[in-house]
Amino acid sequence: MRWIALGIIAGLTGCGSSGSGGVCHDDGDARGPACLCEVGTRADLELVTQAGGAFPAPERGTKYMAPVPGDPALLPALWQNVNRYEVHLFFLKAVFPERFADLDEQKYLALVMLRATRKYYSGNFFSFAPPGQDPFYGFTVYTATHSEELLEAAEVKSVYDALRARFLAGELRYTFDPYDAMAKEKARAWTDPGFPIYFPD
Repeated sequence: MRWIALGIIAGLTGCGSSGSGGVCHDDGDARGPACLCEVGTRADLELVTQAGGAFPAPERGTKYMAPVPGDPALLPALWQNVNRYEVHLFFLKAVFPERFADLDEQKYLALVMLRATRKYYSGNFFSFAPPGQDPFYGFTVYTATHSEELLEAAEVKSVYDALRARFLAGELRYTFDPYDAMAKEKARAWTDPGFPIYFPD
């Protein structure tokens, strides 16, 4: 599942009412629009995801990006089309050179992974299909691999709220990548964080 380790999304301004207008316009590419800024149905999400595996593995996956609250000039929440762009940094540089032409690995780290300089949250976005149950969706959040960078519940809640406002396809939960043991353990201690959490085995 290549999308676990690759890709990041971003846009320029607001999105069109169709979910692919504005920065995520459909440019006629057979693989679909570069990104979506609204996801109304499972069919919408399938446009920008790659297949995964059988439950408990994710059924499909892609990437998302959501702004840190407080700066109206930042981009809205977006879902990347990993069928067109897999590597986060390369996607930003190629599709949005007005903002990210000089982006390198260190600037990327500051942009999305370090609390002190973060402008956007980013991570994987999965669909899960438990047998005999309704499908549900999960998002992870990338951080630097230091305990002091682990997210607090309020930070995750801001990501959940940003995505939930634009994602209508089904139940959304915070979850964890396989290497996210520290984040998972921290989340187990939260009481009533204000959003559902999926703890994979």
